[in-house]
Amino acid sequence: MRNQKETMKSNRSLVGLFLAPGLTIASLAGAQGVRIDVKADQVVHPVSRLLTGACLEDVNHEIYGGFYSQMVFGESFQEPPLPQPIAGFTPFGGQWNVRDGVVSIAGGDGPKLVSSHTPFGDASMSVDLLFKDRTGGNAGLVVRTTNPGVGADSFTGYEVSLDAARQMVILARHRRNFEPIEEAPCEVAVGKWIPLEVRLAGPAIEVLVDGKSVLRHDDGANALPAGTVALRAWQREASYRNLRVKAGDSTEPLAFEERGNPSEVSGMWRVLTRGNATGRCAIITENPFVGTQSQRLTFESGIGEFGVENQGLSRRGMNIVKGKPYTGSVWVRAGKPTTLFASLESRDGAEVYAERPLAVDGATWRHIDFSLTPNAADKAGRFSLKLKQPGSVEVGYAFLQPGEWGRFKKLPVRRDVAEGLIGQGITVMRYGGSMINHRDYRWKKMIGARANRPPSSGTWYPYSSNGWGIPDFMDYAEAAGCEYIPDFNVNETPQDMADFIEYAKGSVGSEWGRKRGGNGHRPPYSLKYIELGNEERVDDNYYRKFKGLAEAIWAADPDITIVVGDFQYEEPIRDPFNIRGADSGITTLAAQQKILRLAKQHDREVWFDLHVFTEGPRPGPSLAGMFSYIDALGRIADGARFKVVVFELNAGNHAQKRALANALAINAIERDGRLPVVTSANCLQPDGQNDNGWDQGLLFLNPSQVWLQPPGYVTQMLARNYLPQLVKCEVTPAENQLDANATASEDGKTVVLQVVNPTNEVVTAEIHLAGFIPMRAYAETTELSGGQEAVNTATDPRAIVPIRGRWKHGMKDGISTRTFPPYSFTIIRLS
Repeated sequence: MRNQKETMKSNRSLVGLFLAPGLTIASLAGAQGVRIDVKADQVVHPVSRLLTGACLEDVNHEIYGGFYSQMVFGESFQEPPLPQPIAGFTPFGGQWNVRDGVVSIAGGDGPKLVSSHTPFGDASMSVDLLFKDRTGGNAGLVVRTTNPGVGADSFTGYEVSLDAARQMVILARHRRNFEPIEEAPCEVAVGKWIPLEVRLAGPAIEVLVDGKSVLRHDDGANALPAGTVALRAWQREASYRNLRVKAGDSTEPLAFEERGNPSEVSGMWRVLTRGNATGRCAIITENPFVGTQSQRLTFESGIGEFGVENQGLSRRGMNIVKGKPYTGSVWVRAGKPTTLFASLESRDGAEVYAERPLAVDGATWRHIDFSLTPNAADKAGRFSLKLKQPGSVEVGYAFLQPGEWGRFKKLPVRRDVAEGLIGQGITVMRYGGSMINHRDYRWKKMIGARANRPPSSGTWYPYSSNGWGIPDFMDYAEAAGCEYIPDFNVNETPQDMADFIEYAKGSVGSEWGRKRGGNGHRPPYSLKYIELGNEERVDDNYYRKFKGLAEAIWAADPDITIVVGDFQYEEPIRDPFNIRGADSGITTLAAQQKILRLAKQHDREVWFDLHVFTEGPRPGPSLAGMFSYIDALGRIADGARFKVVVFELNAGNHAQKRALANALAINAIERDGRLPVVTSANCLQPDGQNDNGWDQGLLFLNPSQVWLQPPGYVTQMLARNYLPQLVKCEVTPAENQLDANATASEDGKTVVLQVVNPTNEVVTAEIHLAGFIPMRAYAETTELSGGQEAVNTATDPRAIVPIRGRWKHGMKDGISTRTFPPYSFTIIRLS
């Protein structure tokens, strides 16, 4: 997936354009009578077992925030120090600077400066904005702000912003996503201060620019609750002054003032002090342990403690389980011998649950292991490194994870997350996505001691660690018993890819096989597939890179199936050499033809990975584009063996509507019968963590729990009811929106019917079953239904779940009737 919201195409059904006003598709179908005909003895083709997969990508830090057992976020201290603190405000992203009562921000993807003001409902907020030029992007206020975090959409509130390039005011609602409400033209001056005011009264919102009312909106039932005020910028610089909140008859200025002198602490850590101890922190760049910098802690005077603490991803707290051991390590050095203490504590440091002294006595980097067993439980605790007497120590790396009790089969993987994926029924996993497109994404940086792996400015996070990478993914997949496809940067060298094949499949007597054994995996991997690139522009430049890598891989192991990392096609392809609607921008499949010829020359089969948008409740046009792509390749293959796969069913949400779109897409793919693998993005998502709009996790997690979202339950339902043969199934009338597939067991004793109702109406269908007589009077049913926007939360993780039951079908002469709720996916298992 690309890091740009323009790829989120709208999802419209053309059928609706031909209906009379007020007549829904479902009511039309109901008027004519819906009929599902299943001919269980007429096998159409096999159904792949690998259509229930997931794509694992560190889009919103689901690897370095949950899946990877490392509890410390910012373990290598590569993040720069936070900007100068501003009294009464908390920054969430960006470099906010204050001088003489003016706050400035250089830009970025939605950094926020959030006031600590008491939440308000009805009030008026005003601020002066200054834009130096008409650069694109926007900046303004967020009102009724709650649940802020780092990331473009990581908050709830109303965005009210000014766009100097387009001379517009923008009103949008954010509920950890982006919901545009309205835009209005207005004069946005540059080079001078512009007063912006937002008035809130219940659901009513009024926006004034330079004293003139330019926009009014009543948000009705969607009105957001009380919250505070924040500054926010989107991809442009801006300056602010004179922020005020007026509630009733009183007006309160929220001054922008510096708050003390900050210590130089790496951005994911914070200073801690106890007693009257004083100290200082410094970022060191001379001979750092790894990357560009390390952290120095100096206890200067007083009695007590001085150090730094970490609270995990986005500082949401670490889950601490009473009586369970945690293991960790640090890389440290000190000019003079001193004692560093590692501890597990409450978020405020008032309670210490476990502590261990670590003797540091050398000026060269030294590795120290430790264990901590807490005497109390805390779902939002912290990990601390601190000094208790005058001295100085430098820290280059810190690691903390649960003992074997909390890890999956001794791997550096959270046990509950791994078991959640297994319970979801995942049959195949792809490890890839836009993260692999970064120039520093190279497999040789992902092996060896985790602490020594070089950090890089990755696609989704500028201080990415390589602590968990491709070989770790393969370790997990093999331990979990699922098929797997790792994705590689297409700029890897042919020699490096040949070395990888030896690393993965060579004997322990070979150079790279020996390194694999030294890293803890002596037997060869059962690797079958490798993808090269992600969402690429497949042109002559890509072909040249692909050719070199493919020939090196095939020479090392001719049994490896190589996958082309193609992209998404929004329009049907009629002429392979004159196409439109390719998200990559290509207009011809000439390079794909060259790849097919290369595969034929080497007598190899090649696969092509296309992505499909499933925002919901129906798939987007890229689904039809994908099928036409298969047809187009068939016309230019000239005998070359190929297949098309979908490694990303993509969306911007994780709600029921996306679940329905996924179910419809997989039904269509089953009917087509040509695709061997489908994986849905995104495999995981930390709760409350959405940096970039890809709010589409199948399995959600926080430090202490995991739970499925509706699209994840679709995967589970299909996996648990898999049968290997598609049998003939037809829904009439053709224009109705009920969608159904039927599958059968090889012995003919079981039939499964998969029915999707993506409409907002109840649909009753008459089911005609031929070539199969159920032996049981009851069918096993599983049904997932709910509102389009329904999701599961940490406090209500079972708000929308599949309901299992028994349906007394009462079939007479193979005929029965079943009612399908609005927005539902139903599986009926007959035997």
